[in-house]
Amino acid sequence: MVSPGELRLVDSLTEDGTEFEPEIAESGAVSYPEAARLLDDADGDPADVLERFAARGVLANEFVSKVYVCPECSAEGMQYTTVCPACEAAHAVERTVVEHVCGYVGTEQEFEADGRSRCPNCEERLQPENVTEADRYVCEECTEVFDTPDHRLWCRDCLYMFPPDETIERVLYRYALTADGERWLDRQRTARETIAESLEERSFETEIDATVDDGTGNPVPVHVLAEDDLMGDRRLVAIHETPSTERIDSFCAFAESVDAHPIVVTTSGTVEEGVAARAETSEVTLLSFREGGTLEADYDVVENVPDQRGFFRRITAAVDVPAWKGQ
Repeated sequence: MVSPGELRLVDSLTEDGTEFEPEIAESGAVSYPEAARLLDDADGDPADVLERFAARGVLANEFVSKVYVCPECSAEGMQYTTVCPACEAAHAVERTVVEHVCGYVGTEQEFEADGRSRCPNCEERLQPENVTEADRYVCEECTEVFDTPDHRLWCRDCLYMFPPDETIERVLYRYALTADGERWLDRQRTARETIAESLEERSFETEIDATVDDGTGNPVPVHVLAEDDLMGDRRLVAIHETPSTERIDSFCAFAESVDAHPIVVTTSGTVEEGVAARAETSEVTLLSFREGGTLEADYDVVENVPDQRGFFRRITAAVDVPAWKGQ
């Protein structure tokens, strides 16, 4: 099912040059604020919605960057640091170190203690031919001297450090509408407009992309709200590609709670067995949207909803809203 908010989101990308760009805050948190503004709370994480549409070919995703998520507290935007391989302290810095012929390695300050140029290990006076200098790392916590530090990612929230391969890598993309996505969007919008017009012809006042109070003050988004105040009749419309039993059960329960008859329009012409069984008992009006722009009560039945990645399939389906449904 495509929710009203998701359809609103995809529709916004029809304007030339419009894309959804990730924003990374100073804290490292990632967001898609424009996508979040268009979606409803029930739609979930905007990044998940965008990636779901990208996986199905509606949107194209272009690589932007990567962030790393803390496995301890799930905070985003971990910061790179290096640590001592001996004690794992981050206070390991690159310094010029001196190695004496006796094998002792230390900082220049150690060899210049008390103003004497002597080896602090064997106390032999330093001679140019007996010492070598090199840039190496020195741990300020345990005094370990080493050539290469270990890599860590540091969480700025919980302060834990982890090897990079133990963190959660999150790839960030910018999203734009594809040509297939335009065709998909046109089909969903046209189906929604067609059912609204059909209901208007039956004396209903309709509202597209509406909200309905669930009885507790919470607005629930619906694709189409149709009301006939004179007859005291109310219809709620949901647009689905391939309606699943679970989704339709939930939709029908909500419609019943607000004293409305549910209408489901499938834009693929295919429904699950449980959905078809509901329609046979008149609990829900089930229609298919045809390529010719009409609505029909005919549809194909499958045991389970097919993989949504194959949803760009040939559409079958539809003519008028049957008057006998929901009477």
